[in-house]
Amino acid sequence: MSGVMLIIILLVASGLIAYAGDYVGRKAGKKKLTIFNLRPKYTSRIISVLTGILIMVFALIVLSVFSENVRIALFGMEKLKKEISTLQLNIKSKEKEFSEIIKKYEAVKEERGRAIKELESYKIKLNELEEDRAKILEELNKLSKEREILCKENEKLQRSIYEISQKISSLSKEREKLLEEKKELLDEIQFLNTTITNMRTEGIVFRRGELILNYISKGDLTEEKAKEEAKVLLSLIENIAKERGAGNEEKGFIWVPEAEWIKLLNAFTTSGEKLIRVFSLANIFEGEPALITFEIYPYKLIFKKGDVLVLKVIDGSEDLNKIESKLLEILSEVNKIAQQKGVLPDPLTNTVGEISFEEFYNIVYKIKEKDKKFLLKVIVDEDTYNSGPLKIRFEL
Repeated sequence: MSGVMLIIILLVASGLIAYAGDYVGRKAGKKKLTIFNLRPKYTSRIISVLTGILIMVFALIVLSVFSENVRIALFGMEKLKKEISTLQLNIKSKEKEFSEIIKKYEAVKEERGRAIKELESYKIKLNELEEDRAKILEELNKLSKEREILCKENEKLQRSIYEISQKISSLSKEREKLLEEKKELLDEIQFLNTTITNMRTEGIVFRRGELILNYISKGDLTEEKAKEEAKVLLSLIENIAKERGAGNEEKGFIWVPEAEWIKLLNAFTTSGEKLIRVFSLANIFEGEPALITFEIYPYKLIFKKGDVLVLKVIDGSEDLNKIESKLLEILSEVNKIAQQKGVLPDPLTNTVGEISFEEFYNIVYKIKEKDKKFLLKVIVDEDTYNSGPLKIRFEL
């Protein structure tokens, strides 16, 4: 039904109801009817009010019947509000989801942009790798050709090595012969040196200033204990003198001046370890008692095993004479360093140690075998005190 028709019906119906109400009111007034024992005047008013209410009720009924919106407005407002509230919440959640989707979309868009950039960079790198691959293939071809050339050269070198090895074998045999001859010559030199020394010192058992014995004392002894230890030391010296041929039973084997005896006792009674060096005061001939003197020093460690004394660059490609000279200079430097540090030398040779001819020339030949420049180390072979001797080894 259209709105205009509905309004016409309401107007007509309202007019009829008003007319009926007015008619009933007039009749009730004329007949003086009462309701609830009220006065007729009030009764007519009540009828007018009821008529108005009836008009309103009728209008609402008609509107409710013919208009769904009116029915909803009158009876479904709360439900409508709840539905609106629910819809608003749904809208907010959907908006939130939409916002998240937009953010994800932007993130995906950024990632896509980065991926596109990376793809471009990978394409560039791929092109570079292709270029490198082409270069490597070209170089590989060159190397394969060079390899063929090197293989041919290697065959030539193998033949040369075989020939050289044959020569080395023959040279090593010659070297062994020369070493045997060298050993025989060294033994002959040593025999001649011994013979010359014996000829020069024939009849002399101790030379003036010769070191007879090194003796270590802990010191800090009582006078009696000092005398006992002094007798032990003199007994050792006497045995050496007997073995060398000094003195006899009648004259005695050694003679110690009184001042030296007092010096010895003082060394034993004072605190601290002492190095007592026993020397011959004069040249002592066979049958004469040895005249003894003492030198007293604090006993102390000078070098530890493994200490490096000298580092020198030496050239094994030089001739043997130059290598010998260089090695002698190094040994002289070692001797000088040891004495400066406090190792007491042999007074006759002014050396702190010794090296045999054989050992010396073995080192010379090892240096020569290197046939190039290298660093030569002179290392202390065992703990060395100021009494000596200094033992060394060479590290090539």
